[in-house]
Amino acid sequence: MARVLTIIMLCWLLPAGLVLAQQSDATNDGMELIDNSMNNLLPIEGQRFRIDANVDEITLLFFREPESAPLILIRPDGSKWYDSDYPLERVTWYTDPNFDMIKIVDPEPGPWQVAGRVDEKNKAVIVSSIRFEAEPLPQQLFENEQLKVEGVLYNGDERVKTARFRETVLLDVLFVSSNNPDFDNFGADPKRVAEFEDNGQGYDEVPGDGVFTGRFALDLVPGEYIPTYQLETPLYERSFEDNPVIVEAQPITFEFELSEERGADNVLKVKVNDALIRPKSVAINGIISYPNGEERRFSVTQIEKFPHAVPLDNLAYGKHRVELSVFATSQQGREIELALDDLSFISVEPVKKLSAAERAEQARQEAERQAAIERQQREAEERQLMINLLIVVIINVILIAAAILWVWWKRRQRNNRAQAGAENNDSNKGKIEKSD
Repeated sequence: MARVLTIIMLCWLLPAGLVLAQQSDATNDGMELIDNSMNNLLPIEGQRFRIDANVDEITLLFFREPESAPLILIRPDGSKWYDSDYPLERVTWYTDPNFDMIKIVDPEPGPWQVAGRVDEKNKAVIVSSIRFEAEPLPQQLFENEQLKVEGVLYNGDERVKTARFRETVLLDVLFVSSNNPDFDNFGADPKRVAEFEDNGQGYDEVPGDGVFTGRFALDLVPGEYIPTYQLETPLYERSFEDNPVIVEAQPITFEFELSEERGADNVLKVKVNDALIRPKSVAINGIISYPNGEERRFSVTQIEKFPHAVPLDNLAYGKHRVELSVFATSQQGREIELALDDLSFISVEPVKKLSAAERAEQARQEAERQAAIERQQREAEERQLMINLLIVVIINVILIAAAILWVWWKRRQRNNRAQAGAENNDSNKGKIEKSD
């Protein structure tokens, strides 16, 4: 059987936040990680390395200086391959702003070189098959439950402890419906419930120790699911299925009762399914955000009986948001935590109830108010009528004055013309008499 090796050349300083693209590999062969001294297997001098004659497939990963150009791969015969020019039938080339990942089928044995701005500090890791093992999940889980789960990457029986390897791997968890018609989640779409990380943050304890930690958030429709772990690198994707689990309906429920009296507290009523949960084990931490921007925290412990009423201060009317962390012990003895961050209610200011005398007085005041409004409207209408009448009178006076002025002007024009005519006649008579 042909030996299949995958060789990854990793830098010591991998930039944080490297975004890995996903590209499926057609082969179904497993991958195995071996992290040890590579001097005898893959000598590296500067940007040179040697591939043995018995290697049928190889994957090379070169980390470059940030935002530098893709590398050039130089074969033993001196010919060159580029990220845009290589034999497609033998080579798969993935390039990223920070690295090149190249898979070669039947690579030529002998000395190879790489040209480009490769990070000066590299370490060679041979990778042929990776498997991931996570802690077994409880067979009984609950809707909105939060739980911490750890998993380990293995090469055979040995744990992988390469700190930089976590930078090139994505580990997601999907809950896939088993499509059992006896459950409410029949036909539900797969949902991502966790991402495993080995970065020493959140619930992960030690960065780069090979122990990956996932925080499961089971915001799911109750039913039967198949937990599916997905391992991704730029050129490989692997899935690992766990045994089916049952997600039960949320065993502790909450509802709000709103006050009908001004200033009285609202109430959060807590109910428990004692067939699933030990009632006296329930403890609650909560945060309530008020419409006026204020925020208050509350805790409830040592609940003796259910339903249990939790008073909530009534500081303002409007939309309230409530976040709850609920801790309890199942009837099977398992400690559980529920997280609910989408609870809310809207309180409305209550209307004060009036006595008969108050209602009569209110009616009288309303009648007086309406009478005053009507009186003001009549006065306004009368004022407007007077204004309109005055405007009509003024317009008429102006029109009459204009008419009189026009008649006077016309008569004056006629008189002026008559006088001018008489003067002309007198002048002509004088001229005739003189001529005689």
